[in-house]
Amino acid sequence: MPRELSGTGRLSIFPLLHDWESGSRCVLAYTSADNGYTAVVGVIPIEGNVHEPGDLFALAGRHGFIGEWKGNHEQRCGCWLVCTGHGALTVPKPGSLQIPEAAWSLGMARTVELDGTYAGHVRVAAGRMRFEDQDLEERARALIPVPA
Repeated sequence: MPRELSGTGRLSIFPLLHDWESGSRCVLAYTSADNGYTAVVGVIPIEGNVHEPGDLFALAGRHGFIGEWKGNHEQRCGCWLVCTGHGALTVPKPGSLQIPEAAWSLGMARTVELDGTYAGHVRVAAGRMRFEDQDLEERARALIPVPA
């Protein structure tokens, strides 16, 4: 059973086309914990989305790396997750949600210590994210059509 991590803070919630061949989409949320040392990336569960990625580190690994980041494969996957989340925060795409403060919880599938500091983070926690605010959950789920 995954460990639980929770907090309150700024969130970037955005749709992600994660498989070009099938057109599969999901909704991700990015925030931080531990005074910013931990990047938190979570997939928002959407009922009926059969293409929801289970393991975000595996999703990251499928995107290939040319040499952008150092470290082992797992650390490089973590860097991809940080860059994807942080990019959605700093350059939000139309239709994404930028929430100044909300309570969240993450069922952690995995946490990885990075080989250096990326966007201010030294580790990445990834899994399935939920929000205390049910209205926010509905708004997040509405970012992609189902079936996605």
